[in-house]
Amino acid sequence: MTTEVAERLKPGQLPPPVDVFGSDHKAYQIPPDAPVLPSMASRGNVELVVKDDGSALVLYNFEMEQKVHWVEYDMDLDLLTFVTWNGMVFGLGLKIHGPFQKHLRLGNSIYMIFMKDGETPSEIDNVVMIVRRIGL
Repeated sequence: MTTEVAERLKPGQLPPPVDVFGSDHKAYQIPPDAPVLPSMASRGNVELVVKDDGSALVLYNFEMEQKVHWVEYDMDLDLLTFVTWNGMVFGLGLKIHGPFQKHLRLGNSIYMIFMKDGETPSEIDNVVMIVRRIGL
């Protein structure tokens, strides 16, 4: 919240909530030239594994065009978003279920493991994860 907004609010008063799924946002379309790649799940097999200490793995069986620089976990929307070194973004494409949510928020990195032929770990990267919660 900016200082200007804070000065306009009375003590104890919060700004009105934003409905990200409201009618104003339904017409939003991603422009064709946006730096957004297809989700991981749409490109091949992908699995998310999360331990109770927050450590996590993403196992996938397809070649990635670009290396992942960091991952963002949005707790409000239960989304994992991957950001490449070139600034391209893509989602996991899978729902993050309740049991994973409470543990994933404890993590600070995710191992990205490319499974060659779907069975043999061929490439392993430990990628920084940013956990974000605004409270929508």
